[in-house]
Amino acid sequence: MPSLVRLLDEHNSACERARLSDCNCFCHGAGHQLDLLKRAVSCVPDDDPSGDNNTLRQLLLDLEGVYGGFHSGPRDSETPSRRIPPEDLAQIDLNRGRGASWLEKLVVDEALHEAFERVARASAPMEAHARTLRKQFVVRLSEGAMRIVGGDVEAHNIADGHLWCSVLAEALDDASDIESDDTAVSKYGRIAYPRSGQRRLPARLANVRREGVGHVRSVLGDMPGVPGLERILQLMGAATCPDLWHHPAAVRFALVPFLSEPGRALDGLSIVATRTRFEMLESRWARRGNW
Repeated sequence: MPSLVRLLDEHNSACERARLSDCNCFCHGAGHQLDLLKRAVSCVPDDDPSGDNNTLRQLLLDLEGVYGGFHSGPRDSETPSRRIPPEDLAQIDLNRGRGASWLEKLVVDEALHEAFERVARASAPMEAHARTLRKQFVVRLSEGAMRIVGGDVEAHNIADGHLWCSVLAEALDDASDIESDDTAVSKYGRIAYPRSGQRRLPARLANVRREGVGHVRSVLGDMPGVPGLERILQLMGAATCPDLWHHPAAVRFALVPFLSEPGRALDGLSIVATRTRFEMLESRWARRGNW
């Protein structure tokens, strides 16, 4: 197994601050948006006297720079977006073709943006020691992930960037059987479009899933006292995914749980990323056998 130092040397550090909706990096997703993840779990109040520059206000501004704003509706073309909206957004059919794709992308992007903000807002009022534990958890999990999924294998297709988020999707599923055969691998690693019957798998998923899920569960067992541990792991499962619109299992096991947070119906930041629209996504993926 290559050393972590060499893996970090070859890892594209831009991946850690990725602004685009896709990424094809050496880390196979293990370092994707790592910078934002570390900051989200450890950000401090805006009036923090420690001099720490990772304030909640600054992080929220940076998240807006990555994901755009929260839209007033799916046809809102004025609010900045992570992706380029269709030119005919005001008239396009949002249930078919390009219009359906735009709506689905907006839903998952805004849900992830909101998940980041929720984890960050929970961090700000915590004691410094608690924030330190949260950041240590993210770093330890990510460094181990780079050892496990990094290597000399080049990415052959878009699915290879989803290697680590496929592992996390399985780790987040309490019903997963790590000793199962490759049929189970496809459940967590299917990379597909919501309306397409075609799917691909990360090439090395069958080789790394047991070690990867074992690593996740080992770190969880060693650090049970980390505040907000479950939500952090779910955020990592969603944020390390290069494009959630391609990855049903990452949406199902990492992103959907944020919709069920207590009080979310009253204080949800996104009015686009609703449970009804996620049910729409589930229906479209399930129709093609991908959910």
